[in-house]
Amino acid sequence: MMKLKTFLLQQMFRPGLIAFFLNPFFLGKSAMFINVKKFSRFISGKTLDVGSGSKPYFGLFQEVTTYVGMDIEQSGHKHDLESIDVFYDGVTFPFEENTFDSLVFFEVLEHVFNPDTFFKQIKKVVKPEGYCLVTIPFVWGEHEQPYDFARYSSFGLKHLFEEHGFEIIEHKKYLTDFRLIFLLINSYFYTTFKKYLPGYMAWGLILPCSIINNILGLISYILPKNNDLYFGNIYVLKNKK
Repeated sequence: MMKLKTFLLQQMFRPGLIAFFLNPFFLGKSAMFINVKKFSRFISGKTLDVGSGSKPYFGLFQEVTTYVGMDIEQSGHKHDLESIDVFYDGVTFPFEENTFDSLVFFEVLEHVFNPDTFFKQIKKVVKPEGYCLVTIPFVWGEHEQPYDFARYSSFGLKHLFEEHGFEIIEHKKYLTDFRLIFLLINSYFYTTFKKYLPGYMAWGLILPCSIINNILGLISYILPKNNDLYFGNIYVLKNKK
């Protein structure tokens, strides 16, 4: 059972062909994975993963020498299957100034109640000219309740990053097409019925829906994109001197 849970967790963040059939969030998670992999070249040296959980993207960073996973102990999910190196209090990063060459955080900012304090801590621990790779959801339901506090537009994020002394090197919106609609349908069925069904029975219930919607999502390749309605943002940031 533990091996099955570990396998499903891996397929959640790094979805392969099997996840196409098993993962109700395949369309969103695969788009995120592709883009993290695309920009992984910016991350090197000693790296901090904030909100690391199971470190799902660790293997993508070929130039990393040391990879430290940090998370908050009290969150909206259990840490049973996760590989966290350091817990912190949600306010102060327990590291000295200029400790890290790079920093990453994925789907974390929406769980940060005080972004000003958060970015001051990043500014402190990342060396000048060091890079950060981050993803932030835009159209997505509340999750890890009650620790889900915000959604940010690309304009709000630009202001937030620049206000705290970070230069935007790369920015891309992902899942900007009709597949987003099918992703939301899958999310509706899964999050609705898993409350009423024990264990993995919820997966069995939404499996046909997931397969149908993932296949129907292929029609998005013949439809125009919409950069105003999308799943999430990915940024490469540089910590300016």
